[in-house]
Amino acid sequence: MVSVYASLFLAASFDLKLQPISKLDFNEIDEMSGIVKSRRLNDTYWVHNDSGDSARIFAIHRDGKVIIPPKYNRKEDAGKQDSKKVFEGIKIHGASNIDWEDISIDGDTLYVADTGNNLNYRKDLAVYAIKEPDPTVTTETHILSRISVAYPDQTEFPPSGAWNFDCEALAAHKGKLYFVSKWRMNAKGFPGDGAAIYVLDKPKADKVNVLQKLDVSTTLGGWVTAADISPDGKTLAVLVQAPKQSVWLFDMTKGSKILSRPVGRAVFTNGNQCEAICWNGSDKLIVSNEQSEIFEIDRPKQ
Repeated sequence: MVSVYASLFLAASFDLKLQPISKLDFNEIDEMSGIVKSRRLNDTYWVHNDSGDSARIFAIHRDGKVIIPPKYNRKEDAGKQDSKKVFEGIKIHGASNIDWEDISIDGDTLYVADTGNNLNYRKDLAVYAIKEPDPTVTTETHILSRISVAYPDQTEFPPSGAWNFDCEALAAHKGKLYFVSKWRMNAKGFPGDGAAIYVLDKPKADKVNVLQKLDVSTTLGGWVTAADISPDGKTLAVLVQAPKQSVWLFDMTKGSKILSRPVGRAVFTNGNQCEAICWNGSDKLIVSNEQSEIFEIDRPKQ
C-alpha cells in the first residue's frame, strides 16, 4: 500500500496544459507506443509502433525527424536510386511484434517489451534484447536474446478476479529490468487507480523468468502506460494516461518499496493518447502519444 505521503501529491498537484514541441510526419510510424533516448548517440530517440506491426524500430530526433540511412545498392545497381522506396525502419530479425508496449535502454543495449496483455490471458510475454544499432547506416539487425517473463502472482489466464497483468511500462538499469503493470477495474477495460512494480535481476534467455514483485500503489489516479529510469539510476518516471493524465517520479535509492516513495508529480491535460515517456537528461522528460505528438516536461518537483 502506498504511504500517506504519496496521497498528498493527489491534492497538491496542478494541471499543466501540454503543447507539442514537434510532431512526427512519417506514415510508417502510425501508433507510437514507446520511446527512449540513446545514451551514446546525440539527439537520438528510439521508437516503435504498437501491436500489429512488424518487428522494427525507428530512430528519430527531438524535432520529430526520422533518421533514415542512405540507400544501399547492390554493385550492379550502383548509382541507381528508387525514389518510390519507403524506409521501413530497422528490421529486427528473431523478434515478432505481438503487442510491443515500451522500449528501454541500458548502456548500449535496447530492450523492447512484448508485454501488452489487454485480456490478461497471455503466457508468452517476453522482452527482446537488441544491441543498439547505428541508425545512420543500419536497416536490419538481430536480437541478442528473447527473455520470457511471467508474473509470480498470476495463476489464471485470464484471471477471474483482478485484471492486473497487463504491462506497458519497462525500465532497465544495470542489468535489471523493471516492469510497472497496467491495472483494469474489470474485463471491460476501465482504468484502475493502481499498479504493481516487478523486477527481473539477471535475465536468462533459456527459461521463463518469474518476476519478483516489489511494491504496489493504489493511488496513482489512473493506469500506467510507460516508464523510464533517469540516467543516474536514482529516479523512476511513470506515465499515467487515464482518467487523470500525470507523470510521477519515484525514488529508487532506498530499497524495494519504490512506489511508496514519490518525489514529484505533474498533472497535465492536452496530451491525447499518451503512451511513451523517457528522460532527456536529468531535468527534462519527453512524452509522446499515439497521435505522433512529442512533448517536453520539466522535471516535476515535490
